[in-house]
Amino acid sequence: MSSVVLFVVSFILGLSWITEGYRDRKNYVTSVEDKMDLLEKDRELIIVLDSYATELNDKIIMLKRIVKKFKQPLEKAKNREEEYLSNPINSLSLLRQMHEDWEPVEKLLRQPVGQEKIALIEKMREDFPVEKDLMEANQAMFRILHTYDLEPKDVSTGLIDGVQYSGKMSASDCFTMGTFSFKAGSYQLASKWLSAAKDLLVDQPRKYHEVMGVTKADVTLLLARSLIASGNVSNAPDILMRDSMFGEAGSALTLHFLRNTPKPSINLESRESDESFNQLCRSSSRRQMGESKPSRLHCRYNTTTTPFLRLAPFRMEELSLDPYVVFYHNVLSDPEIEKLKPMSKPFLERAKVFRVEKGSDEIAPTRSADGAWLPHQDTDPDDLEVLRRIGRRIRDITGLNTRSGSQMQFLKYGFGGHFVPHYDYFNSKTSYLERVGDRMATVLFYLSTIYQLNNVDHGGATAFPKLNLVVPTQKGSALFWHNLDRKSYDYDTRTSHGACPLISGTKLVMTRWIYELDQMFLIPAVLPPRRRNFSKSLLNPF
Repeated sequence: MSSVVLFVVSFILGLSWITEGYRDRKNYVTSVEDKMDLLEKDRELIIVLDSYATELNDKIIMLKRIVKKFKQPLEKAKNREEEYLSNPINSLSLLRQMHEDWEPVEKLLRQPVGQEKIALIEKMREDFPVEKDLMEANQAMFRILHTYDLEPKDVSTGLIDGVQYSGKMSASDCFTMGTFSFKAGSYQLASKWLSAAKDLLVDQPRKYHEVMGVTKADVTLLLARSLIASGNVSNAPDILMRDSMFGEAGSALTLHFLRNTPKPSINLESRESDESFNQLCRSSSRRQMGESKPSRLHCRYNTTTTPFLRLAPFRMEELSLDPYVVFYHNVLSDPEIEKLKPMSKPFLERAKVFRVEKGSDEIAPTRSADGAWLPHQDTDPDDLEVLRRIGRRIRDITGLNTRSGSQMQFLKYGFGGHFVPHYDYFNSKTSYLERVGDRMATVLFYLSTIYQLNNVDHGGATAFPKLNLVVPTQKGSALFWHNLDRKSYDYDTRTSHGACPLISGTKLVMTRWIYELDQMFLIPAVLPPRRRNFSKSLLNPF
């Protein structure tokens, strides 16, 4: 199957308007494995449907044979009916046929066809994506277009962020995106999707779209509404009046739409990123790879943070000195990464976000990924040694004390996977944070290089909007930064960062946080903090 067909399958079938029953159903949006399972179900259903069509065709063939047989005497009798019926054989045949033959024909007509196939399809549909899955997948596509400033017409033909994929979207795909954009209040984008859907309707017969529930009239009506809502009033009447379904009623419909302004039913404001973040994500896209990037200060081998690095130094790029942000190359080997994948797979579940006001973790639309904490209580002893080795490497590259918070978070991003700009520190109290302090620093390991074409990453970069810094993924590398000022231990708001939406492939990362109280004697504060809240406590520990 072509790459863009898989891409569209990911979009249509594959973030959920989250419910408490999330774990009780398949994760078709963020899980590649579940989407592969869905793709296999699709193949099985097509086989069942084809078998059902064959049974129907066999019945049609039989009925046509009967019709042909029944027509033969009528053709002989044409224009000489009285002479034909004077023949005693013909009279007997007519009476016998009318008395005996039509009863089995009626039974054949009433005989159900492919009932076991229908029952099988009904059974398989119980585990299909639900409306919330499709809604979240629509949002993932919406996010990709918004973040990377893409045109629906280009995407519908397979041109995605400067890369031409094979295959294209269908009229139904575009209509679904147009409907979602309309409900989200993005009327101009909805108009573009619906225009693409209207152009694609000519590729299939009208009856096909009527059966599938998307007609030209449906598209025209919503397109006119979107145009009017976006301020393009002049074109709407012509579009309606040229459609035979509406004709002269187009003017009245236009007036009705003008008087009844639509109200968005989907709120995306809290789920989407600001423009500075989007601009950084675009700067790492394939269309803008030739444009200037934030300069990197210095590249050298780190031999100073621990004695071990004198023997085995790491290649380090200084991306920012204030705040401190560095990028290490070739920190993890391929065998180590391959060990991390299976050890995390059994424990993957929807990644959560910590809510300060509630003092607890919860699934949120601001983050779409699957995560697992390593080591897990059921982690194999051999795997524990790999994690200990990685832990020692973290101490080597950071030069910090890593006694507290030994667990690392493994994250797997799928289609449209993202994390809006956020801070890694909490600026709050819990029983755990009272013991270890807040998150002093972050180490982010990249465990995969995003799907490549011409050696260029496609989505999924890490962006720091306030630093004008974007870091593409690079397998085996590590990004290290301080969340707190090293002189005062103040929260550094410039460390706001996020994960750009993933366009294609799978992004694997692993994060380790380093806590401030472990560094008390290693990095003593020389200035009093000014932006710390030491009085605020949370009722619920995490």
